[in-house]
Amino acid sequence: MPYKSKEWKSVLYRGSKLIGVKQHIRDKQRFMLEVNIKKLRKRKFITLEYKGEELIREVMESYATFKTDIKQGYFLEAKTFTDMFKRMLLIKSTSYRWQKLQEATFRNHIEQFIGQKNIKDIRVYDIDEVMIKARLKAPASKKAIMDIIKGVMRYAKEEKIIKNLPFEIRHNIKVNALQQKTLVTDAQNKFIAVHRAITEVFKDNATFRGIFLMGLYGRRKTEVLKMEWKHIDFINEQYTIPNNNSKVKISFVFSLPNEIIETLRNIKGLKKGLVFKNSNNNKKYTNLQKQIKLIRIASNWNEFTFHSMRNLLASNLDSRGVSSSYISSVLGHTNPNTIKQYLTMERIQPIIEEEINKTLYGIKEYAHKSHTK
Repeated sequence: MPYKSKEWKSVLYRGSKLIGVKQHIRDKQRFMLEVNIKKLRKRKFITLEYKGEELIREVMESYATFKTDIKQGYFLEAKTFTDMFKRMLLIKSTSYRWQKLQEATFRNHIEQFIGQKNIKDIRVYDIDEVMIKARLKAPASKKAIMDIIKGVMRYAKEEKIIKNLPFEIRHNIKVNALQQKTLVTDAQNKFIAVHRAITEVFKDNATFRGIFLMGLYGRRKTEVLKMEWKHIDFINEQYTIPNNNSKVKISFVFSLPNEIIETLRNIKGLKKGLVFKNSNNNKKYTNLQKQIKLIRIASNWNEFTFHSMRNLLASNLDSRGVSSSYISSVLGHTNPNTIKQYLTMERIQPIIEEEINKTLYGIKEYAHKSHTK
């Protein structure tokens, strides 16, 4: 607010001038508070709905609170939510991809509602308004929106721009394993089609067959492409996703499905370093678009992407009646109850494998395969 000295006058109380307090000449309910500490001048404008001596006492109390806040480091400049969001990204950005996702969510669901609002003036009502506008979004999208709002407000509190967080219990949005996935319609038939496409298109290329089979069994692309032979345990038929390769920074142990064991054994070359490396330069693959297009054609599923295999797996398992906690575990989510109950995936994976095999081969044929092993 612009300050014009001629519009303000000193306030007298019991014969003495109040230090740091001035009253508007025309609007007697408006006051300007001014604090000077170590050559640092801070002003605050307030409006009080009191009269007489009670009004003066409220002004004095407001000034004392304001001065205490300044001494404690609360610099109450007018910073918009957008300003704080941009500042938070500079300080807390973990990766380029994370930053772009944050910016997109902010731009699409937050900026137009509270972006230009002073961070100090944001109340529970404002946050509710944002969430009302997003009421038709998927639970995971609502959580992403709320995570940004909470992150910005907490950062503002860390910087001592605000003192209290305007959150209620209803703002704690939890998302289970299935809600985090976009459920795929006709999941069983699509699962069969994608599996058939992978095994047929890459029947002579064990590397790409292994990459996409890993994806079909729930692994993220980054986890697969960074996998090293030292993470593969053929003796115990299991593999590890170390915490430095995991999106959630937690190590997971999964059992190796038989078809992946066979595929890995068929990969040519020394079993050292990266499992899936580019034969042209022995480096990690960075682009799988050519192979993805081949699977789209062979499976007749134009929306196929590497990540969609996780959605497909979750949808297929859900349609087969597998519990959400099992699905959460096989996808490598950090559901606290799941992690507490299953310290590794070794107990769960055989159940998942059984359901996948029943999808691919049918119950009778699967039972015959299991009996003849």
